[in-house]
Amino acid sequence: MIAYIAPLWIFGVGCLVASVVGKAVKLGGVEIPAITTTRAQWVVALVGVAAIVLGTVLFQHEGSPSAAGSSAAVSSGGSSVNGASAPPQEPTPDPPHTPTTPPPSTTTPPPSTEPPSAPATEPPASTAPAAVHVRWQGTLTLDDGSASGSPITGWSLDPVPPQRAPMGDLGLACQLSCEPGQIVGTTVVSWSGSAPPQREQCVALLNTHLGQRTADVTPGSIACFGTDGGRVGFFTAGGTAGAGRQTLAVTVWERP
Repeated sequence: MIAYIAPLWIFGVGCLVASVVGKAVKLGGVEIPAITTTRAQWVVALVGVAAIVLGTVLFQHEGSPSAAGSSAAVSSGGSSVNGASAPPQEPTPDPPHTPTTPPPSTTTPPPSTEPPSAPATEPPASTAPAAVHVRWQGTLTLDDGSASGSPITGWSLDPVPPQRAPMGDLGLACQLSCEPGQIVGTTVVSWSGSAPPQREQCVALLNTHLGQRTADVTPGSIACFGTDGGRVGFFTAGGTAGAGRQTLAVTVWERP
């Protein structure tokens, strides 16, 4: 949603500037031709005000508690993201049993000559979690478009391969401009370990940092993330690939 707000504000400011100066304006990748008539200046000014108001409404909605509480849940083998589970059902009591006493035996059975059999032993139950396969692994590039003129502000990571999206599950933190070294997403938490995390480690980290949607990154830093479809993954930040660009080495696991 944030990726929609910044272009609206930039476009609105550009329209207001163009309507005042009456010349061609290029602001943040938006180019508005020169306006020569007073009527056209009023129309462009009204369009600019409408774009700024719409961007402000979307920004306030994005920062509201209802929007912050909409972070995607992370699946951990069937458990919910907030750790809640359905209360256990009470077992149905068995009907009362009336014991019956057999008639006394009048004969004595002969003693058994067979050796007692050894009690059967059950194999220990496996406690290791089921293996979860990697769904997709590769490198993504985020670009604010300041140098290339073609912004790539986010990626949706549930499809294979991932698809470009204005915001997506991972993206740049953009308002009036994009913040360098900051990644936003459905849910993103920085990983402090020296080695890349396993899926269960990312699940535990995300479920103990609910609602966190941004992570500051430097080259080599690692963060876990959740997707809108309930999948889990992690990324390692690469170096900047030019002005306004950031590369991420991304791994997305399948759902269990």
